[in-house]
Amino acid sequence: MAVNAFKETKLSANLCHRMSPPSSPSRRVRARSASHAATAATSRHAPTHMKSRLLATLDAEIPQWLSGPSASLSESANTLVGKTIPPLVDPKPIHPFFSSSQSTTKPTMPAQRTRAKTAPVSTSSKARSRSKTIPTVLESDVENHPEEALDVVDVAEEMVEPAISLPTYSYEDYVPSPGVVYTHDEGEANDLVQCLKGSVLGFDLEWVVTFRKGYPMRSHRTALVQLCDARMIVLIQVSAMKKFPEKVKAIIENKDVFKLGANIKNDGQKLFRDYGILARGLVELGAVARRADPAFSQTYKRSIVSLARVVEMYTQKTLPKGKVRTSNWEAVPLTEEQKFYAANDAHCALMVYNRLKAIAAENGLTMTPDTYAADLALEYQAKTVSGQVTTLAPRSTSGSSSSKTSSAPSLSTNARPSSSAGPSAARAKSPYARPLAIAGEYDGRVAASGTSARAIGSSTAQHEPPRPQHLRAYNLWHHRSMSLPDICAALRTKDNPLAASTVISYVVRALQADPTLPFSMARLKEFVQLEAGSWARHREWILQKDGYMG
Repeated sequence: MAVNAFKETKLSANLCHRMSPPSSPSRRVRARSASHAATAATSRHAPTHMKSRLLATLDAEIPQWLSGPSASLSESANTLVGKTIPPLVDPKPIHPFFSSSQSTTKPTMPAQRTRAKTAPVSTSSKARSRSKTIPTVLESDVENHPEEALDVVDVAEEMVEPAISLPTYSYEDYVPSPGVVYTHDEGEANDLVQCLKGSVLGFDLEWVVTFRKGYPMRSHRTALVQLCDARMIVLIQVSAMKKFPEKVKAIIENKDVFKLGANIKNDGQKLFRDYGILARGLVELGAVARRADPAFSQTYKRSIVSLARVVEMYTQKTLPKGKVRTSNWEAVPLTEEQKFYAANDAHCALMVYNRLKAIAAENGLTMTPDTYAADLALEYQAKTVSGQVTTLAPRSTSGSSSSKTSSAPSLSTNARPSSSAGPSAARAKSPYARPLAIAGEYDGRVAASGTSARAIGSSTAQHEPPRPQHLRAYNLWHHRSMSLPDICAALRTKDNPLAASTVISYVVRALQADPTLPFSMARLKEFVQLEAGSWARHREWILQKDGYMG
């Protein structure tokens, strides 16, 4: 640094040579000439020149420069050569940016610019290859594919970076802080949900999604159900239970208990696909916000908005969404990170609703949740062939008493056509149904022949009579009205009962093989739902026999 400074001042080569290290080639080359010059100087009797005084001063100052900071070196150099050469400092005025950066006070940062709603520009080809591609979903197909539609919304909104950083949402910040109770026991779940108070509850679901190259995304059955009031958050891991808890099902199907969430109708449809539960009283937060807050309608032109965006708008906090969102929700027990994530999702929906109520009151509006509530039971009934179905009398050859009547809709398989191209084509796009191979039932004949599982079941019923064990299970269920555990024990032994899923399959196979067997559809649905995986296994056939026209 010192050498460069002297070079800029255009001093003599000898002066720069003195600043060179001993091992420098230039110092070795000029060593002899320096010695000769010194000898010649001593032989002269002329007065000392200015250059000699300058070198003497340098010899005295160099040790101090080497031991001191670089600033003292610059000051000494300027003092030394000030009388002979121009100073190093440019006398021109300094730009305010440099003067402020060198001052002791904290510099003032420029105002942050806001970004438009466009995708970020990638600077490399690798970054461009990783850029997100927004899928195209028709507006008319949102109802049948709500998950894809919401993904489009999420991708488009994630491209916009917030102007300021907001604190992270946490249920623990609220007073009183609600308690979180996690259970994977059916009895505990039934007891816990009865402790929830109020007619409005936060509601959410979690499930596992698997991705395999070359195959479509596969969603597992619902693994976790979250319900909460202002005092308690209940996390119910239904994937670890043999049966969906009855009290939890009763709350979900109660139209007078309103469940709050984002894209909540899709959650209700998934519960029906997985467990046969027809949810009622589902309130979409976006629909409530459009009614209560004019600012929401100006910001969003739709009713289904991601939960994170709604929370950010009405709590001024960000809802954490990381890798835990796609973690293994079927693992027992759940991790603390999973519990925290699930509890926040249910709790924030209730807090947003309370905020919307306050905004509506300020605007002089009265909100009633039933105005915005979705009722999947009514929608399902409207899409069946007929709203009222009668139960046919049993066959005279069976020698058994007539089946018990029920206030709920019931039918015999003779009441409706066994197959129809219209309902089958409509169910292919229904949010309540999907192929059996995805739902969990796989038949090798489907892959071998290329025909549908429904067609194979129909042909089996026409050409194969019911097996003896299937008929026995049907008689114990229908004619003797035995419970599922008793049938399991009767078909084998009390110490080693038959599996519940096997018994349910026996009854369904008997009805498929003999269309003349009488049965109550409502009672059959209840029977199939007694085992967690049986509904998804037999759902397609039940929808067909129920005349669903979705």
